[in-house]
Amino acid sequence: MVLYNQGKYNESIRCYDEAIKLDPKYATPWNNKGFVLYNQGKYNESINCYDEAIRLDPNYAAAWSNKGLALNMQGKYEEAVRVCEEAIRLDPNDATAWNNKGFFLYNQGNYNESIKSYDEAIRLDPNYATAWSNKGLALNMQGKYDEAVRVCEEAIRLDPNDATAWNNKGFFLYNQGKYNESIKCYEEAIRLDPDYATAWSNKGLALNMQGEYEEAVRVCEEAIRLDPNDATAWNNKGGALYNQGKYNESIKAFDEAIRLNPNYALAWKNKAFALTMQA
Repeated sequence: MVLYNQGKYNESIRCYDEAIKLDPKYATPWNNKGFVLYNQGKYNESINCYDEAIRLDPNYAAAWSNKGLALNMQGKYEEAVRVCEEAIRLDPNDATAWNNKGFFLYNQGNYNESIKSYDEAIRLDPNYATAWSNKGLALNMQGKYDEAVRVCEEAIRLDPNDATAWNNKGFFLYNQGKYNESIKCYEEAIRLDPDYATAWSNKGLALNMQGEYEEAVRVCEEAIRLDPNDATAWNNKGGALYNQGKYNESIKAFDEAIRLNPNYALAWKNKAFALTMQA
């Protein structure tokens, strides 16, 4: 995994292919190759590798769990849960598998069950910062913002350098109307990871709510520079432009959000407001 950790994915895959050639019945190189392909966004190919690892070793819990991650990225949440449950059956003490199951259930909107899975991951590994942070996301979706913040603070205590946890805490504070505090969290997330587009976009949203429209636009443009395909950042930029009375520019931003995500109901609604203001 040394080459993988250096970001040399293609070289890493060539090494695993050589290992497979030398011993085609060894499951581990298939699983590892699948993991590299997964991180390249090649989910179908990664699943094929996990399936081969599982065929060679049906009790290979990690391969089952990894397959679940790839299925999740394809939006196949129910199948991802089923596959993850097989991983848990094989190794009930695998905190990562429980966390993964929780995330797949979260993506189905099954927040109560996802929290139960996160709780089990935390019971098995009380220092599992990601599981704490993910539990906060599910609590947030239930409107339990205070508890979500508390849980996220535990994630941050365990891993103060986790930019995602700081971003999540900021979002939970934002949902409480605590915009100054949320901005401080987003800024910490950005300090830890300057290329964290979502944190930039979220900061723009909070600035907009404070009436700092020009700064909000600037911050959203940084999010867009980092990830031009982030529909939410375009919508947030449009909202800040709308609040400046720049309706033509706001419509262009909303249109880009809609182009990237035609099912983005909020962007359609916002565009309608802007068109009304031009009437």
